[in-house]
Amino acid sequence: MKYWIDTEFIEHPYTIDMISLGLVAEDGREFYAESSEVDWSKASRWTLQTVRPQLQGKGMPRETISNAVRLFTEHDPKPVFWGYFPAYDWVAFSWLFGGLADLPFHFPQLCLDIKQWAIELGDPELPHQTGQRHHALADARWTRQAWTFLCGLDPNGAERCATGRKNPDQVA
Repeated sequence: MKYWIDTEFIEHPYTIDMISLGLVAEDGREFYAESSEVDWSKASRWTLQTVRPQLQGKGMPRETISNAVRLFTEHDPKPVFWGYFPAYDWVAFSWLFGGLADLPFHFPQLCLDIKQWAIELGDPELPHQTGQRHHALADARWTRQAWTFLCGLDPNGAERCATGRKNPDQVA
């Protein structure tokens, strides 16, 4: 099953501090969580003005978020994650479980990139995001919309999946 992912985070030298996580599953289910462990003293003015006001204020510890994500994906033996410029999102997501090598056994170690796929297709203009922006769940929904748009241009690309591990000799 495919999952479209987005996070909001505080980028600070040597760390990415997850604020919130949004996941949209191919079957229509959605997951949203906010961290109660955010260090707002390291947030940029932009993050404080743009992201923080959109939060619902129901934060939870990252370990609780990790367990909730496991439950959200537990019946899926081969999840495929897609994001838009997802490098930092994927790091923040992976750290929920301890790190890349600690991802649940059925998770790939790679999040596929909508923007990279678009560039491969000549960098067409993606659908404009309307409504809420810089909210993890709203952005994950838009990522699915962008993916759907690209599927119309390249149906075979929709079946991409991330398999294997960065270090195959490493036991999960």
